[in-house]
Amino acid sequence: MTPELDLSTRLANVAGVVTAFHPTPHLVENVASLLKQLSTVVVVDDASGEGFDHIFGAVAEAGAEVLTLESNSGIAAALNAGIARARTIADVEHILTVDQDSFLPAGYVQKLLGASESASSAGVRPGLISPARIHGNPVKRAGTRHGVVLGREPIQSGLLIPTSTLDRIGNFWDGLFIDLVDTEYYFRALDAGLPTVLADTEFDHSLGTMVDARLFGRAVHVGGRNLQVRIAATWRYYYIFRNRILVGARYARRHPAWVVGGVLTDLRHLAFVTVLAPGRIARLASAISGIADGVRGDSGRKHR
Repeated sequence: MTPELDLSTRLANVAGVVTAFHPTPHLVENVASLLKQLSTVVVVDDASGEGFDHIFGAVAEAGAEVLTLESNSGIAAALNAGIARARTIADVEHILTVDQDSFLPAGYVQKLLGASESASSAGVRPGLISPARIHGNPVKRAGTRHGVVLGREPIQSGLLIPTSTLDRIGNFWDGLFIDLVDTEYYFRALDAGLPTVLADTEFDHSLGTMVDARLFGRAVHVGGRNLQVRIAATWRYYYIFRNRILVGARYARRHPAWVVGGVLTDLRHLAFVTVLAPGRIARLASAISGIADGVRGDSGRKHR
């Protein structure tokens, strides 16, 4: 399948990097939308293995380049590999990083570029450019500078990164594997004097799984409806808590309030889902294992 592309509107100075692991067929639609906006798109298959060749084949047929990693290395390493590959294909000035389950609407990239250009004209050099909203939820704001709206802790999906930022502060921290990869990069850019600029646009992105809350085996009702809570996959709690410690240790001196606030937020969420969501024991065990490895300073993919 080849999408109809308006070659006059596709951007040659921006490359898209999409990370994928065990993707659904929705990946093809998401990449096709991106290819209508960009000339260069690299999809990184993070060693999905057998059973996904037809999806990546359709992605390649749509016009993207598929880069397959030999082993499952995590989102940070996949992003780094995709960025390196994209920069060898084309002489680009920006990289757009995208998750496999993110759909970017028409005109999305142009709006981020417009926000970047407006910020530069106002005397603000953007390190990262993020949408102001994701799936209707506002991205945290960090005030304004010279009339430019700044953001805090943007997620990496849908994020526009000038190559000058990459050249100055380096790649994503691949030792984190997944979780807080984008937050750590945000603080690294911020400490280098490169703030995040918000663009007045948004896109659709999956933000976790909603499950019915249950207490002592019974459904919890609020206002006559089942209460639902948002949870991550059980294995993710290992990385959430391990990486909170690893990233916190790196930025505790410069951003102590953020470190304390982040730890408290994660603990509050864990307490909440432990009380109300199924899978309590496995989730707690995953978090405790992550805390233990974080204290030891372990990084990379969990092997135990």
